[in-house]
Amino acid sequence: MKIILQAFLASTAIHALYFLTTIAVGYVKTALYRPNMVNAWQNAETLQSEAAFGSTGSPWFNFATFLSVAFVCWVLLFACKKMNAGMNRPQVK
Repeated sequence: MKIILQAFLASTAIHALYFLTTIAVGYVKTALYRPNMVNAWQNAETLQSEAAFGSTGSPWFNFATFLSVAFVCWVLLFACKKMNAGMNRPQVK
């Protein structure tokens, strides 16, 4: 049970890191954006009349990736535990 909890915590941390990185990249791109007003004014065809922010995706996809990453983490933790159990190490008291 402990390995399953660790796998879910690792999956949560990986997904949080992914989403925070995506937000940070978007913020930096927005903060550093400098439009070229001279070229935009001369070529009126490139001006957009609508703005779209972000995109939407299925929440089932996020749930599936969360469970998939948790499963991969569980397999890795289980393999590491089995490998460490096979080694004869002196116990520290």
